[in-house]
Amino acid sequence: MKVFFSKRWLFFLLPMIFMAKAYAENGGLSIAGIKKQINSYNVVWTEQSESSAGSMPLSGNKGMGLNAWVQDGDIFLYLASNESYDENSDLLKLGCVRLHLSPNPFATGCKFKQELDIYSSQIIITGQLKNGMKGRIRLWYDVRRPVLYAQAESSVPTILTASFATWRDRNDSVGLGNYDFGGNSLVRADIVNPNKNSIVWYHQNDNSQLIVNQLIRKQNFQPFSSTINDFTRNLIFGGMISGKGLVAAGSETVQWQKWSGRAWHLKSQKAASAHNLIIVPLVKQETDVEKWKEEVSLLSHQATVQISDAQKEREQWWADFWQRSYIFINPQAGVGDTAWQIGRNYQLFRYMWACNRGGKLPLKFNGGIFTMDPPDPGLIQHYTSHYKINAKVTPDYRRWGNLFMGQNQRLIGWPGLASGDFDLVSPSLKFYTDRLPVAEARSKLYWNHGGAAFAEPLDLSGLPVNRLSSSNGPMSPAHLKYHLSMQVEFAFMALQLVKYSGEDLSSYLPFIESVARFYDEHYRMENLKRTGREYDENGKLVLFPLNSLELYSEATDPVEVVAGLKRITEEILSFPPSKVPLEARNWFEAFAKHIPDINFETRNGKTVIKPAKIYGREYNTTDFPEMYTLWPYGLFHAGKSEGLAEANNTWENLPSNRQSALEFWSWMCTPIYAAMMGRREDARRLIIEKLSNKNANLKFPAFFGPGHDWLPDHNWGGSGMAGLQTMLLFNDQSDIFLFPAWPKEWDVTFKLHASEKTVVEGRYENGKIVALQVSPQQREQDIKVLIKQ
Repeated sequence: MKVFFSKRWLFFLLPMIFMAKAYAENGGLSIAGIKKQINSYNVVWTEQSESSAGSMPLSGNKGMGLNAWVQDGDIFLYLASNESYDENSDLLKLGCVRLHLSPNPFATGCKFKQELDIYSSQIIITGQLKNGMKGRIRLWYDVRRPVLYAQAESSVPTILTASFATWRDRNDSVGLGNYDFGGNSLVRADIVNPNKNSIVWYHQNDNSQLIVNQLIRKQNFQPFSSTINDFTRNLIFGGMISGKGLVAAGSETVQWQKWSGRAWHLKSQKAASAHNLIIVPLVKQETDVEKWKEEVSLLSHQATVQISDAQKEREQWWADFWQRSYIFINPQAGVGDTAWQIGRNYQLFRYMWACNRGGKLPLKFNGGIFTMDPPDPGLIQHYTSHYKINAKVTPDYRRWGNLFMGQNQRLIGWPGLASGDFDLVSPSLKFYTDRLPVAEARSKLYWNHGGAAFAEPLDLSGLPVNRLSSSNGPMSPAHLKYHLSMQVEFAFMALQLVKYSGEDLSSYLPFIESVARFYDEHYRMENLKRTGREYDENGKLVLFPLNSLELYSEATDPVEVVAGLKRITEEILSFPPSKVPLEARNWFEAFAKHIPDINFETRNGKTVIKPAKIYGREYNTTDFPEMYTLWPYGLFHAGKSEGLAEANNTWENLPSNRQSALEFWSWMCTPIYAAMMGRREDARRLIIEKLSNKNANLKFPAFFGPGHDWLPDHNWGGSGMAGLQTMLLFNDQSDIFLFPAWPKEWDVTFKLHASEKTVVEGRYENGKIVALQVSPQQREQDIKVLIKQ
């Protein structure tokens, strides 16, 4: 056993034979053990809710899901898809379904229970009246097809009324947080076709009104419009509700929740003790609405005859998901224990996120598909001044509207590496790789050179949002004008996905190389214009003008860009020659020589990381670019002497006007940074703020937020997931570091993924590692355990 000492760390290689033996003796978690622990995290409510703020999520697949709650004895469902984008590139709900039974076992005063079973992904609602009448409704999604089942049973025959309602019952100008054209969007009415035994509804995008057409004109992008594969063009989204014995029962104007609209009803012809309702939500690019209707009708018919197979497939699909990875903290403690809450809420958010397995687009950072009616101000503990919502706002609203902000969206992808959810990382990367032609065309149009220019705030098309763009390419306002950092980070994420999953690099290499080429070609050009030479006196690129995140505008050599370019170049060159074409390898080898250095300065007598070589006017002081050297890029970290002291000095000596960068809300990644430095107490404090019930404002504890964004705040959950994972495990090249910042008083059983298709399973109890298993076995030699002294 090799032992290395440093001033702050004991760093040693575990005797793996002993640990593997201990693991065998103590036993790993069986499938039954995983199920038992996951089931202990089920959310159970014994009181009905007052509004959609008291809803719980039901996760489907391919971006399907819903919010469900029981209010005044009726079951409400907000149906959603991650692909239902309208002409304005706004992500809209599919609509609202309301279920009512008569006689009603869920009437006021009943013995009530609503449970989210996350292991098999179903919501079960039960009620019992004082007279003994019982009722049960079970909600679940087919994992192969876009079908939602609502199955009702009762001890007394009942009449079921199933209603579909939309607040989009007329063309209206509504504030959806859309930052393209002044904050208001013309939202076109849904079309509803009530039939004898079903209700069909849909929204068909008007191609003449697509916002992308206006973006193209505004940005003089007409010569390159063919590079845009517009997701909203010819899109139809909506659905069909049907059920055996249900017939049309008219329509009416309604005032539900905080919105008014119109509802159409289906009603049982006769009372029955069992009702099976089939809801088919369908989103598809289709020019012929009649063909769309035929498909939704066929899916509804198939669902009625395939229900048994669909149920078995769902159960296996979700069981396989939960076996990928887990983090169970203080598993025997229960809900009153803060650490147990963190473990549960980690799994609850991962469950919500799992709705996007097989999805075409990344979940939106500002609410994903689980947005709801804006809650009352009294429910909101943070950033209350941001939520002055007008009376027209509906469940479609989300702060920041249709923006895809890279600095936020990245946190929907990163946690999937350690959790082994590679299919949940892919949509985030696909968003960029699919839009690579657009980004390269922008470089050609505005500057006549190569490489990809992805702006920070993007529209669904890949173009910058209109209000934040100009005809010559740069962005406004100033804090976003030259914010190009995130394309480097997504390139690095792609490399990490390849290293974790074993995917073929070739599908991502064009994107990665194009990102690097942009910095090479653009900033050689910029420096040549200013000074008459392409590089500085040391042969290095001068990366000016660039923003340092949203912190500084027009900075030189911002640290997060420099660190990212260094790391993607190192990673590319670490692949064997067979994986990287010779031309690309030669280019990266030459490029590496010109990447600037990371800069340092002195503050309070301590050497700290400099946010940029030259920086000036400040904007968003909650940003912390210096910490990008730690995460995601891993240049400095616990267990490595280089840069660790300077990183700690930077954390401890931030200027007084930047202290907000040490907070935890929303997209802020402070638990990850603390873990990477081995700051155990800071990591513990911050992960409690992130993932425990301490900041839970709504009834469902993993509806995190609001922070800087909307409810439920998905980059809050994503940064919390990554923080908890990093407290247990992080990678540096082939090395796997364990327990860099794990609290000694928290017992944990975990299964996480590492690079090179490695899986690490372990158990830590009473301050000691009692079991550890690594697969494949030869990776045991790369395990390094960090124990803080």
